[in-house]
Amino acid sequence: MGDHGRLPPPVRPCRSDGMTALFPSKGRCLGMFVSQTSGADAVDLAIISELSRNARVSLAELGRRVSLSRPAVAERVRRLEDSGVIKGYGVHLDLDRLGLGLRAHVSLRPRLRAARNAQSLRDRLLAMGHILSCVHVTGENCYELTLAVRDAQHLEQVIEHLSGMGDTTTGVVLSEPVQPRDVDIAAWLLQEDRDRGTRQDRP
Repeated sequence: MGDHGRLPPPVRPCRSDGMTALFPSKGRCLGMFVSQTSGADAVDLAIISELSRNARVSLAELGRRVSLSRPAVAERVRRLEDSGVIKGYGVHLDLDRLGLGLRAHVSLRPRLRAARNAQSLRDRLLAMGHILSCVHVTGENCYELTLAVRDAQHLEQVIEHLSGMGDTTTGVVLSEPVQPRDVDIAAWLLQEDRDRGTRQDRP
């Protein structure tokens, strides 16, 4: 496991200039600071990191990995859920095995009438199916869509449907070197906190 995966020893928080500095039980500084605006400390981020890798891990095993008792880790998970930091749990699907082996990104510039009614456009996109995500962005192409379809013929049919809403530009996905499930956001935040703490410790 890399540096991002190593968990700190049991910690106790102490205040330092609006941040929470984390110290091992013996009192030696880890050089790790976590912003209070996020509402999550380093132990919370370690829990999030573990759940991101395997959301079905038992509370007992999760507690062992982050050096907490089962009741303590259960309470932290509950707080993360209640606060909305953890919004839910899901599954990772193999779209190829479901017969949706072709992915594409489509830039959509809605016609003026459609652009004025974003909710109507959203409803039409959801009703189509085969749209994995849709983001509203700046620039000429207001919407960026990710599609999952069976083959090139199916993609052409979906694009024809989208063309009824506006102008489209399509790019077929060749490969996905980084997928959402590969990204450990909690590890990023932990590393940023370590780096911030190191900078603040310098004379």
